[in-house]
Amino acid sequence: MAEREKSKSTKKGVTTIEKDKVESEAEEQKNKEEMWRVVLHNDEVHTFNYVIRSLCKVVGTLDRKASFEICVQTHGVGKATVTKTWKKQAEQFCLGLQRQGLTVSISPDEDFDGGHSGGGI
Repeated sequence: MAEREKSKSTKKGVTTIEKDKVESEAEEQKNKEEMWRVVLHNDEVHTFNYVIRSLCKVVGTLDRKASFEICVQTHGVGKATVTKTWKKQAEQFCLGLQRQGLTVSISPDEDFDGGHSGGGI
């Protein structure tokens, strides 16, 4: 149970949990936050198999089939969306994929130009 949650016990063994307003507001803000795209850019260095393994490793919601489709699109068009998510998560995915040696960027979803949707979380 989080530190901000308060627990009230009743005589019949039923427990009521009350969340602080701050925690609820943080969740609401996250829901309102604009989505960001993680964009994979083509390079002539990495093999499809390496990129597929890297995508599956870093972005746990992608399977090999979805990762392969992202690779095909990236190879053909020059870039492809790996996933759309909130900014902090997009930054984490971007850094993780860059650590694998891939060329990756993030872009606000509304500003994105080119490359179709990839996987999602």
